[in-house]
Amino acid sequence: MKKLIALPFAVLMLASMQASALCLSINDSYTGVVKPKTAVTAYGPFSITSANGCLTASVDAMVSIGGAGKAPEIYIEREVGASWKRETYSVGNNASYVGPFGRYRVILNKDSDIPKSYSGTVRYGR
Repeated sequence: MKKLIALPFAVLMLASMQASALCLSINDSYTGVVKPKTAVTAYGPFSITSANGCLTASVDAMVSIGGAGKAPEIYIEREVGASWKRETYSVGNNASYVGPFGRYRVILNKDSDIPKSYSGTVRYGR
């Protein structure tokens, strides 16, 4: 009887491990300096496809600054035709997006008059 109860749980565990292993993720970091009153591409462009089992494109990005002060605004853009479309607005120092496969990039926008060094990480399904 115990074997009959354990078998469905073993099957569910195996299925969940296979499903989570299908979509590979890239974790990368970036650094640089953002000049006053400018927007820069901090990471990318990069492509997300279904080739490695991902069901959709998923991007998570984070930024922090060197020294005191407010971090630059961070957002994710997707290439649509020959132009770039802003897909997210920052929530604090983070931006996340789930959408169609395609080419993406992470943008930082510095609104103040002081240049700042930055570092960040990005994670996306690939």
